[in-house]
Amino acid sequence: MRKMPSANSRVVQHIPADAQIDVSHCGGGWCYGSWRNLFGYIPADAVVTGPPGVGATFAVAPPIAPAPPTVAVAPAWGGAGPYVGFGWGWQRW
Repeated sequence: MRKMPSANSRVVQHIPADAQIDVSHCGGGWCYGSWRNLFGYIPADAVVTGPPGVGATFAVAPPIAPAPPTVAVAPAWGGAGPYVGFGWGWQRW
C-alpha cells in the first residue's frame, strides 16, 4: 500500500496476499482503501473481489509466479542451415 497512486510513492504498509481490505474507490490503475486502520493506494491489478453477497469483499491478489523461460531447440533433422522442406522438394536459402 502506497501513500499516493504511484509506484514511486512512499510505502505505507505491506499487505499480505489474501488479506481482506476495505476499498473506497478505484481509478487510473489504483484503488484507494484501508487495511488495519492505515489508508493508501493499492495497484488495481492486485485487488480481487470476493464472493458476491452483502457488500463486496476485496482481497489482495497473491503474487504471480514468473513463467519459466521458453527453450527453443533446433530440429534434429537435415541440413546445416535454414531451408524449406515443403511442397515438391526443398531448397536452401
